[in-house]
Amino acid sequence: MSPLRRRAWRLVLTWLALIALMLTSLGSAYVPLGTGNLVAGVAIAAVKSLLVLCVFMGLVRATARTRIVAAIGFATLGLLVALSGVDFATRVHEPAAFQQPQQLGSTSPRR
Repeated sequence: MSPLRRRAWRLVLTWLALIALMLTSLGSAYVPLGTGNLVAGVAIAAVKSLLVLCVFMGLVRATARTRIVAAIGFATLGLLVALSGVDFATRVHEPAAFQQPQQLGSTSPRR
């Protein structure tokens, strides 16, 4: 098998895996698992992102510098998601104060 054909076959298999993971993610949205839906969704998204990083971005055969930069970007994204989760978890959820609607003045122009 030629290297070009082997690469094309690997891309097709990766694409099929991404389609299968997408359908799995769609199917898990309709199954009532409680917090398991969140865990399953994050796990599926992590696997999909690793497939894209390794195969389509070519990080498996990239230089060490490129892999380090990609790892720093991925870690930064993880840090931002974690900090957003901490902000959401520690925020006080109080209902907003309700104001009665007030009548606006006349809209006709003054003469």
